[in-house]
Amino acid sequence: MKYQKTILLTSAVAATLAISVIAGGLISQKTFRTPTTMTGVFQAEGLNGEPVIGFETLIGRDLVNLALGTPLGTARSNEVLALEIDCGQTGARLVVHDKLGDSNLVVIATATSLDVVGEKSNPATPFPNRARFVAHFEIQGLGDELNGLTGGYLTLAGRILTDPQTGCPEARLVDKDKFDKICGDRELKKSEDPDELVLRAGLGHYVGVLKINSNGAAKTVLVPYGVISIRRQLLP
Repeated sequence: MKYQKTILLTSAVAATLAISVIAGGLISQKTFRTPTTMTGVFQAEGLNGEPVIGFETLIGRDLVNLALGTPLGTARSNEVLALEIDCGQTGARLVVHDKLGDSNLVVIATATSLDVVGEKSNPATPFPNRARFVAHFEIQGLGDELNGLTGGYLTLAGRILTDPQTGCPEARLVDKDKFDKICGDRELKKSEDPDELVLRAGLGHYVGVLKINSNGAAKTVLVPYGVISIRRQLLP
Protein backbone atom coordinates (compact mmCIF):
# COMPACT_ATOMS: atom_id res chain seq x y z
CA MET A 1 0.00 0.00 0.00
CA LYS A 2 1.63 3.20 -1.19
CA TYR A 3 1.12 6.31 0.92
CA GLN A 4 1.17 9.87 -0.31
CA LYS A 5 2.68 12.55 1.90
CA THR A 6 -0.30 14.88 1.72
CA ILE A 7 -2.25 14.83 4.99
CA LEU A 8 -5.70 16.39 5.19
CA LEU A 9 -6.57 17.77 8.60
CA THR A 10 -9.88 16.94 10.20
CA SER A 11 -11.49 20.36 9.93
CA ALA A 12 -11.03 20.59 6.16
CA VAL A 13 -12.04 16.98 5.56
CA ALA A 14 -15.11 17.06 7.79
CA ALA A 15 -16.36 20.37 6.40
CA THR A 16 -15.99 19.26 2.77
CA LEU A 17 -17.62 15.91 3.43
CA ALA A 18 -20.52 17.42 5.33
CA ILE A 19 -21.23 19.79 2.42
CA SER A 20 -21.12 16.85 0.01
CA VAL A 21 -23.54 14.83 2.11
CA ILE A 22 -26.08 17.67 2.30
CA ALA A 23 -25.77 18.83 -1.31
CA GLY A 24 -25.59 15.39 -2.92
CA GLY A 25 -28.32 13.73 -0.88
CA LEU A 26 -25.99 10.95 0.24
CA ILE A 27 -26.59 8.65 3.19
CA SER A 28 -25.78 10.58 6.38
CA GLN A 29 -24.40 7.65 8.40
CA LYS A 30 -23.48 3.98 8.13
CA THR A 31 -23.52 1.16 10.68
CA PHE A 32 -20.83 -1.53 10.84
CA ARG A 33 -20.62 -4.81 12.76
CA THR A 34 -18.11 -4.16 15.55
CA PRO A 35 -16.93 -7.06 17.73
CA THR A 36 -14.64 -6.18 20.61
CA THR A 37 -12.75 -7.66 23.53
CA MET A 38 -11.31 -5.88 26.54
CA THR A 39 -9.47 -6.45 29.79
CA GLY A 40 -11.55 -5.36 32.78
CA VAL A 41 -9.97 -4.45 36.13
CA PHE A 42 -12.10 -4.01 39.26
CA GLN A 43 -11.94 -3.82 43.04
CA ALA A 44 -12.38 -7.23 44.68
CA GLU A 45 -11.91 -8.77 48.12
CA GLY A 46 -9.43 -11.45 49.18
CA LEU A 47 -10.13 -14.39 51.48
CA ASN A 48 -9.71 -12.25 54.59
CA GLY A 49 -11.66 -9.32 53.23
CA GLU A 50 -8.59 -7.32 52.22
CA PRO A 51 -8.76 -5.39 48.94
CA VAL A 52 -7.35 -7.13 45.89
CA ILE A 53 -7.38 -6.28 42.20
CA GLY A 54 -9.68 -8.45 40.08
CA PHE A 55 -9.40 -9.11 36.35
CA GLU A 56 -12.00 -10.26 33.86
CA THR A 57 -12.40 -10.34 30.08
CA LEU A 58 -15.42 -8.64 28.55
CA ILE A 59 -16.62 -8.83 24.94
CA GLY A 60 -19.14 -6.96 22.79
CA ARG A 61 -21.95 -9.29 23.84
CA ASP A 62 -21.43 -8.21 27.46
CA LEU A 63 -22.03 -4.57 26.52
CA VAL A 64 -25.12 -5.61 24.57
CA ASN A 65 -26.51 -7.57 27.52
CA LEU A 66 -25.98 -4.73 29.98
CA ALA A 67 -27.50 -2.22 27.56
CA LEU A 68 -30.61 -4.40 27.25
CA GLY A 69 -30.87 -5.18 30.97
CA THR A 70 -29.92 -8.86 30.82
CA PRO A 71 -27.21 -10.70 32.81
CA LEU A 72 -23.65 -11.01 31.55
CA GLY A 73 -23.17 -14.27 29.69
CA THR A 74 -26.69 -14.37 28.24
CA ALA A 75 -26.45 -15.98 24.79
CA ARG A 76 -27.43 -13.71 21.89
CA SER A 77 -27.50 -14.43 18.17
CA ASN A 78 -29.66 -11.53 16.96
CA GLU A 79 -28.55 -8.41 18.87
CA VAL A 80 -24.92 -7.41 18.24
CA LEU A 81 -22.56 -4.54 18.98
CA ALA A 82 -22.12 -2.10 16.10
CA LEU A 83 -20.54 1.27 15.33
CA GLU A 84 -22.56 3.99 13.60
CA ILE A 85 -20.41 6.62 11.84
CA ASP A 86 -21.45 9.84 10.13
CA CYS A 87 -20.41 10.13 6.49
CA GLY A 88 -18.88 13.50 7.29
CA GLN A 89 -16.84 11.84 10.06
CA THR A 90 -18.25 14.40 12.47
CA GLY A 91 -19.88 11.93 14.84
CA ALA A 92 -20.00 8.28 15.91
CA ARG A 93 -22.06 6.07 18.22
CA LEU A 94 -21.70 2.58 19.69
CA VAL A 95 -25.09 0.90 19.29
CA VAL A 96 -26.96 -2.37 19.71
CA HIS A 97 -28.02 -3.59 16.27
CA ASP A 98 -31.04 -5.85 15.76
CA LYS A 99 -30.17 -8.14 12.82
CA LEU A 100 -33.71 -9.50 12.48
CA GLY A 101 -35.36 -6.08 12.53
CA ASP A 102 -32.52 -4.53 10.51
CA SER A 103 -32.37 -1.55 12.86
CA ASN A 104 -30.35 -0.05 15.72
CA LEU A 105 -32.12 -0.57 19.05
CA VAL A 106 -30.25 1.64 21.54
CA VAL A 107 -27.22 3.91 21.70
CA ILE A 108 -24.63 2.62 24.17
CA ALA A 109 -22.16 5.50 23.82
CA THR A 110 -21.90 8.74 21.87
CA ALA A 111 -18.70 10.42 20.70
CA THR A 112 -18.38 13.82 22.37
CA SER A 113 -15.22 14.52 20.37
CA LEU A 114 -13.93 13.04 17.11
CA ASP A 115 -10.66 14.15 15.50
CA VAL A 116 -9.56 12.78 12.13
CA VAL A 117 -6.61 12.96 9.74
CA GLY A 118 -7.00 11.54 6.24
CA GLU A 119 -4.77 10.49 3.35
CA LYS A 120 -5.16 9.95 -0.40
CA SER A 121 -3.55 7.18 -2.42
CA ASN A 122 -4.69 8.90 -5.60
CA PRO A 123 -4.41 12.72 -5.69
CA ALA A 124 -7.10 12.83 -8.40
CA THR A 125 -9.90 11.57 -6.14
CA PRO A 126 -12.07 14.14 -4.33
CA PHE A 127 -11.69 12.52 -0.90
CA PRO A 128 -9.14 10.48 1.10
CA ASN A 129 -9.36 6.68 0.96
CA ARG A 130 -8.20 6.14 4.54
CA ALA A 131 -8.16 8.02 7.82
CA ARG A 132 -6.97 7.72 11.42
CA PHE A 133 -9.00 9.04 14.31
CA VAL A 134 -9.23 9.55 18.06
CA ALA A 135 -12.70 9.71 19.60
CA HIS A 136 -13.98 10.11 23.17
CA PHE A 137 -17.25 8.26 23.90
CA GLU A 138 -19.53 8.94 26.87
CA ILE A 139 -21.49 5.84 27.95
CA GLN A 140 -25.25 6.21 28.37
CA GLY A 141 -27.31 4.90 31.29
CA LEU A 142 -29.11 1.78 30.03
CA GLY A 143 -30.61 -1.45 31.37
CA ASP A 144 -31.90 -1.50 34.94
CA GLU A 145 -30.81 -1.70 38.60
CA LEU A 146 -30.06 -5.41 38.32
CA ASN A 147 -28.13 -5.41 35.04
CA GLY A 148 -27.19 -2.27 33.20
CA LEU A 149 -24.77 0.47 32.28
CA THR A 150 -24.79 3.50 34.56
CA GLY A 151 -22.02 5.59 33.00
CA GLY A 152 -18.35 5.75 32.13
CA TYR A 153 -16.36 6.52 29.00
CA LEU A 154 -14.16 4.99 26.30
CA THR A 155 -11.40 6.77 24.41
CA LEU A 156 -10.96 5.03 21.07
CA ALA A 157 -8.12 5.43 18.56
CA GLY A 158 -7.90 3.65 15.23
CA ARG A 159 -8.18 3.75 11.47
CA ILE A 160 -11.08 3.71 9.03
CA LEU A 161 -11.30 3.11 5.28
CA THR A 162 -13.23 5.70 3.28
CA ASP A 163 -14.71 5.82 -0.21
CA PRO A 164 -12.45 8.19 -2.21
CA GLN A 165 -15.43 9.30 -4.32
CA THR A 166 -17.87 10.10 -1.50
CA GLY A 167 -15.79 10.30 1.69
CA CYS A 168 -18.11 7.84 3.49
CA PRO A 169 -16.62 5.02 5.58
CA GLU A 170 -16.68 1.69 3.74
CA ALA A 171 -15.78 -1.95 4.34
CA ARG A 172 -13.38 -3.63 1.91
CA LEU A 173 -11.68 -7.00 1.68
CA VAL A 174 -9.44 -7.35 4.72
CA ASP A 175 -6.25 -5.37 4.22
CA LYS A 176 -3.01 -4.83 6.10
CA ASP A 177 -1.70 -1.49 7.27
CA LYS A 178 1.98 -1.12 8.09
CA PHE A 179 1.16 1.33 10.89
CA ASP A 180 -1.22 -1.00 12.80
CA LYS A 181 1.52 -2.43 15.00
CA ILE A 182 3.00 1.01 15.69
CA CYS A 183 -0.41 2.40 16.65
CA GLY A 184 -1.41 -0.61 18.79
CA ASP A 185 -4.20 -1.93 16.54
CA ARG A 186 -4.78 -5.64 15.96
CA GLU A 187 -7.50 -7.96 14.71
CA LEU A 188 -9.45 -10.08 17.20
CA LYS A 189 -8.53 -13.75 17.40
CA LYS A 190 -11.12 -16.43 16.61
CA SER A 191 -11.07 -17.43 20.28
CA GLU A 192 -11.99 -13.84 21.22
CA ASP A 193 -14.81 -13.51 18.69
CA PRO A 194 -16.03 -16.17 16.21
CA ASP A 195 -17.77 -13.66 13.94
CA GLU A 196 -16.84 -14.28 10.30
CA LEU A 197 -14.23 -11.85 8.99
CA VAL A 198 -14.44 -11.13 5.25
CA LEU A 199 -14.91 -7.38 4.98
CA ARG A 200 -13.41 -4.77 7.29
CA ALA A 201 -13.77 -1.00 7.51
CA GLY A 202 -11.18 -0.43 10.22
CA LEU A 203 -9.44 -1.36 13.47
CA GLY A 204 -9.07 0.38 16.80
CA HIS A 205 -8.06 0.14 20.44
CA TYR A 206 -9.27 1.95 23.55
CA VAL A 207 -9.00 2.66 27.26
CA GLY A 208 -11.73 3.77 29.60
CA VAL A 209 -14.04 3.08 32.53
CA LEU A 210 -17.35 1.17 32.65
CA LYS A 211 -19.79 1.79 35.48
CA ILE A 212 -22.18 -1.17 35.60
CA ASN A 213 -24.77 -3.05 37.59
CA SER A 214 -24.31 -6.82 37.42
CA ASN A 215 -26.79 -9.09 39.22
CA GLY A 216 -27.72 -6.16 41.43
CA ALA A 217 -24.14 -5.25 42.41
CA ALA A 218 -22.72 -1.89 41.34
CA LYS A 219 -19.19 -2.10 39.99
CA THR A 220 -16.63 0.23 38.43
CA VAL A 221 -14.57 -1.59 35.80
CA LEU A 222 -11.34 -0.01 34.57
CA VAL A 223 -10.42 -0.82 30.97
CA PRO A 224 -6.64 -0.47 30.50
CA TYR A 225 -6.80 -2.00 27.02
CA GLY A 226 -9.44 -3.09 24.54
CA VAL A 227 -9.45 -3.85 20.81
CA ILE A 228 -12.24 -3.31 18.31
CA SER A 229 -12.75 -4.53 14.74
CA ILE A 230 -14.98 -2.46 12.44
CA ARG A 231 -16.25 -4.99 9.93
CA ARG A 232 -19.05 -5.43 7.38
CA GLN A 233 -21.74 -2.82 6.84
CA LEU A 234 -25.10 -3.52 8.50
CA LEU A 235 -26.99 -0.32 7.65
CA PRO A 236 -28.21 1.18 5.44
